This record gives sequence, structure tokens and C-alpha cells, in this order.
Amino acid sequence: MKKIWFSGLIILGILACEKDDICEGGESETPNVVMSMFDGFDPEMLKPAAKIALIAEGYADTIFYKNTSNIQLPLQINTNETQWSVLLYEPPTISGNDTIIKRSDIRFIYNTEEFYVSKACGYKVNFMNFNANLLPPDSTNDSWIQNISNLTSEITNDDNAHIYLYY
Repeated sequence: MKKIWFSGLIILGILACEKDDICEGGESETPNVVMSMFDGFDPEMLKPAAKIALIAEGYADTIFYKNTSNIQLPLQINTNETQWSVLLYEPPTISGNDTIIKRSDIRFIYNTEEFYVSKACGYKVNFMNFNANLLPPDSTNDSWIQNISNLTSEITNDDNAHIYLYY
């Protein structure tokens, strides 16, 4: 008898779920900015960085990437601007074991467009009129990014690169 009740509860629980009770992700998620890094001397060649640290202005958390030429960064959805400091760690030289760090600052300017996806997923934000700008280095900063190329003015998914960085 207990097995029948338990089986009945399981079946009832499965049948009670509706399609919009489960969020599957993908197109229902707010996209990140996707950046691909290329060689400044050979703009057709992807150039992976040994180690990169990313810090958003006003936040203490750091995102690290190792041995990659593609980076994904979140944008703030409650404002129209996000600034990231991008730090490049260069591998140690033969003469020493110190890692040289170079810093570049990038400001992303955009408009947000929020829309309802479903009950399970909630709202998604797309970024319109998107533009990335490389900020000039200050006197103590050795910028490592030579140029930025904006590929799109709308960010609606994170399937392809939105920006090319040349260094």
C-alpha cells in the first residue's frame, strides 16, 4: 500500500509540472560580453594569453582566465556603463621568476532592454547601442591592449565574439 501511495505521489508530481516550470538556460539567460584576443602584429591570428585577471570597477572580486584567447565578462544590468580593468600576467623570463603585470581599462557603454522570458526563467536583459572603449593609461599604468574593434552594437547572446582585442 505504501508503494502505491509513493508511486502515485511521484506520478502526480511529474504530471503537475508545466513546461514553464523549468528554465533550460541558453537563450533565456542574460548574455555576457565575449572578447577574442588577436596578435597586434598579425591581426588574423588568435593570440592566447598565459594569464589574465579581470576586475570590475567598484568590486573586489577578480575573474581569472589562463591560456585562452576568449574571455566572457558580465555587464551590470542596473546601469548603462561598466568598466573593467584587464590585467595581463606575462610568463617569467629566464633571468628571473617575477611575473610582469600590465593593465588596460575598458569602458562598456550600452542601453539595457529587459523582457520577460517565462515564469521559471524570469527576466532577461539584452544590451543595445553597445560600445567598448579603451581608456587612456594613467602615468603609472603600462597598457598592453593596442586596439579594440567593436563587432556588434547589440548583445543578445554569447555564442560569438562581440569585441576583438589586439595586443
